[in-house]
Amino acid sequence: MNMYVKDCPKRTEKILFMKKIPSDKLLIPKISKDFLDMLHSNGIEQCDALQIAFEEALTNAIIHGNKNNYNKNVYFNINIDNEKIEIIIEDEGEGFDYFTAMINLTESQENIYKDSGRGIFLISLYTDDFYFEDNGRKIVMIKYRN
Repeated sequence: MNMYVKDCPKRTEKILFMKKIPSDKLLIPKISKDFLDMLHSNGIEQCDALQIAFEEALTNAIIHGNKNNYNKNVYFNINIDNEKIEIIIEDEGEGFDYFTAMINLTESQENIYKDSGRGIFLISLYTDDFYFEDNGRKIVMIKYRN
């Protein structure tokens, strides 16, 4: 009998993974792979879309938030329970007007095809919910496990 992940008993505990990294965009592929490995090791499959959202938020924090300043850090927490995966990424930058950024993105379809500025759009596609805190320095992304 083959047992699939969806047939396994769900975990009841909350898994918390916390990390602090310097603002070095060369670290993004390694951190992203570690993120994907951590999800897989906790029984979460088919999470490529969530990995894209994670990479976009991490990239935004490093490049736009901390302005590639290696002396500034990016912090992220990953919480997993029976219902959801919650990813929190926070930078040490000045914040940004995320409300206007969302409006600008959705007002013109052309914005979606630009080489940059699509991070928030991709995050909105690949998560079930997301919101900003601390004047845009922190993003909370949620993916439900249904």
